[in-house]
Amino acid sequence: MGEPQGLYELDQAGMAALAEARGREGSGGTGVGGLVLLYHFEGFMDAGHAAEQVMEHVLGDSFALDGDADTPPSADAEADPRPGHPVVVRFDADRLVDYRAQRPSMTFDTDHWAEYEAPEITVRLARDATGTPFLVLYGPEPDTEWEKFATGVVQVIDELGVTLAVNFHGIPFAVPHTRPTTLIPHGNRPDLMAGHPKWFDRAQVPGSAMALVEYRLSEKNRAVLGLAAQIPHYISRSPYPAAAVRILEAVTAATGLVLPAQELHEQAERVTTEIDVQVTQGDDELRSMIHGLEVQYDAVAGASPRSNLLAEQAARLPTAEELARQFEQFLAEQDRDGDR
Repeated sequence: MGEPQGLYELDQAGMAALAEARGREGSGGTGVGGLVLLYHFEGFMDAGHAAEQVMEHVLGDSFALDGDADTPPSADAEADPRPGHPVVVRFDADRLVDYRAQRPSMTFDTDHWAEYEAPEITVRLARDATGTPFLVLYGPEPDTEWEKFATGVVQVIDELGVTLAVNFHGIPFAVPHTRPTTLIPHGNRPDLMAGHPKWFDRAQVPGSAMALVEYRLSEKNRAVLGLAAQIPHYISRSPYPAAAVRILEAVTAATGLVLPAQELHEQAERVTTEIDVQVTQGDDELRSMIHGLEVQYDAVAGASPRSNLLAEQAARLPTAEELARQFEQFLAEQDRDGDR
């Protein structure tokens, strides 16, 4: 596999900002005793835009660093779209991204090219509501050199002193929007995965760079937690803020980071109301389907008083093959949308 030579570089200004932020908070600790890294890569599986909404939220103004930090500005500070979140590590996107598969945007103004949105895969610094620093790895999913990229992430985690890495995304699932969003946790921290219903056992699904990073982190005995939010399959291609809220709640519970999400809560309420209106105006078949999903959900979640209902409904839960097909269909629809 080889070493990821030249695949990433540490930003000295960002490293200084991280050192200062951790110095202010002592060890920079969280509920699990160390620095937390949140990571997700655009372009693969994210039903309901769940992870995308989480990333945009934690990289927003509410979690930016103070502007008066005694650290020199980055060389790219003027062009930085998120100046309140210093870049700590920058991966070589020009080497990792296939531009023909993920074409970056360019702006043509009258008679010349005015702007180019170069893809970025970066680790940025943020802080929670109490001032505790944490890191965010975000950007397009690498198209090439997955193994070297995963090795590079492991090295970055060791160099920066990260003690828990958390990834998340949304998956289309046979669940109703009228019930709380359920998470499927995974990783090598069973103490952080307790209390979640078990929806299926073993499934073979399309791979991703995010999953490979988790796999390699586990092999190296680095603490990693994954969260897959179940998105109602009938709205999986539309933003679903309720899932983003649920992911943030789970991240808070696992890490001790304080990540308020009032704006997302309000968006979730509006979206739920809009869906309810559409369902009310829909046909009987749609309402019947949602009722069936409610019965199934309640059985698995243990909400039904009938002790044998889980066994009755088990045959209607998605099998590994059905789940894989659902993933592949979702990805195919995304690819078709991207080609338009």
